[in-house]
Amino acid sequence: MKIKDLAKRLNVTPRAIRLYESKGLLKPERGQENGYRYYSESEAWRLQTISSLRELGLSIEQIKALMTKLDQGDSATVHHYLELQRMALTAKWVEWKYAIGMLDELIARCEKKQQLDVEDLYQLTGELKGIQHSQSTWMDTWDFDRLAAVFDRSEAMLSTGSALSQAEYETALDFIVQWVSPKSGEQGLDIGTGTGNLAGRLLALGAAMSALDQSKEMLAKCRERFPAMTAKLGNALALPFMDKQFTLVVSAFALHHLNGQQQLLALDQMDRVLAPGGRICIAGLMYEGEWSSRSMPPDTTKHPTNRQELLEWFRNRDFITVSQAVNPWIHVVYAVRKH
Repeated sequence: MKIKDLAKRLNVTPRAIRLYESKGLLKPERGQENGYRYYSESEAWRLQTISSLRELGLSIEQIKALMTKLDQGDSATVHHYLELQRMALTAKWVEWKYAIGMLDELIARCEKKQQLDVEDLYQLTGELKGIQHSQSTWMDTWDFDRLAAVFDRSEAMLSTGSALSQAEYETALDFIVQWVSPKSGEQGLDIGTGTGNLAGRLLALGAAMSALDQSKEMLAKCRERFPAMTAKLGNALALPFMDKQFTLVVSAFALHHLNGQQQLLALDQMDRVLAPGGRICIAGLMYEGEWSSRSMPPDTTKHPTNRQELLEWFRNRDFITVSQAVNPWIHVVYAVRKH
């Protein structure tokens, strides 16, 4: 078919089709006599795929890389590219939710004072910038993609350094499983799942588990071990799930990979996706009392959480809480939303 016929059929402009051709995404045949472009059904399918990916927000260069992998039959990489795009869109969506919330607060203050207070504007926009900075500056400095192959042979050591023995690691997971005690079929989320050690236990008890991790290789191991589990690429600062989607949210030895501000954002995200009456259980590096009165564990790249402040955070949001120390540095915190 000619370019005008193809454009009409797929509701794409001829200009866009020419652009995709110039980028090497489409390769129509040329008529020997008239030089017209002629597109096969295969090219029409490619154009439809390209147009759909553009609608999803992928750039032309991203689409070109994805289509190359698709042509090579590399479905795993294609899947990863799509996950990366979903993660990017989720981060932007979460950012806009914060921006709308800040704007609502500014409007409420403006209505109360009957004027726009510049100090309110500066304060709220400053808070929004802080959130954006925290979301954009987190980095996987531990290279979990590289560690994925050996992670299941040394879970405790890779998670917390010498602050946790293998037996204590198992004990912490046991506490989480016993406290959340999943019902058959209920929706659960494991944040920072790694290879799925915790999520797999809950799955075995009947929970419909979703597992989240920022590491492509960790997720590959998780999917291999637990094919019935929904495993998604993402991070705790912008959970790629809808509001109030889960009745239980768990996270083991992941929160201390975030700094203090990022931990608060992660908790806010957990709260967002948790259904009324739901429960959250977190295990990891924590401490009690004044930070200056305690010595730091050997691995200074981690960020232990103040357990009392964490419990207070939950109580201020109408949660009932309980906690358990596995050792002086490792604690498990359980919180149930009252309503």
